[in-house]
Amino acid sequence: MNMDVLYPILGIGALVFLGTLAWETFGRRRAPAGNLLSGMTFAPKPLLTDQEVQLYNLLRLAVEDRYLLFTQIPLWSVLDLRVPSGMPPAETLRELALTRATFVLVHPGSRLVEKVVQVERPASEADADGPPDSLFDSALRAAGVQLVRLSPFHAYTVPGLVTVLDLADPD
Repeated sequence: MNMDVLYPILGIGALVFLGTLAWETFGRRRAPAGNLLSGMTFAPKPLLTDQEVQLYNLLRLAVEDRYLLFTQIPLWSVLDLRVPSGMPPAETLRELALTRATFVLVHPGSRLVEKVVQVERPASEADADGPPDSLFDSALRAAGVQLVRLSPFHAYTVPGLVTVLDLADPD
């Protein structure tokens, strides 16, 4: 057999062998993923509490055409994190990923978040987690985003929210 024919045949054989090996190795890793969900059940859950839905509707009327109103937005999607050197600690990144803003007011033209409206948690929940959202407050302040905290137990009105959010038209 001629060596000019043998080398391409060996090359093709090696590629077929490596391809089969890769398929077996990587293809089998994906298969068990379906088994991870066996025994688990999923059901939809409400995004907002009854009080937050009422507040959402009042906020919608208060901000009208000035802002786009979103709810339950993760902090990492609101802020652009820029790290000068190295990476921030994993705990900081995890806290950013898990922290959500109750309501976010976005300017429709610039598409930037201008205000975050946070519904306060009851004191018993805040005490269990330590200081209430210190990273949350600091990150928003550093980004120049106004933070407004509201109580879930206060009965707000549309004019009252306009005042609290500083949305009154200058006279």
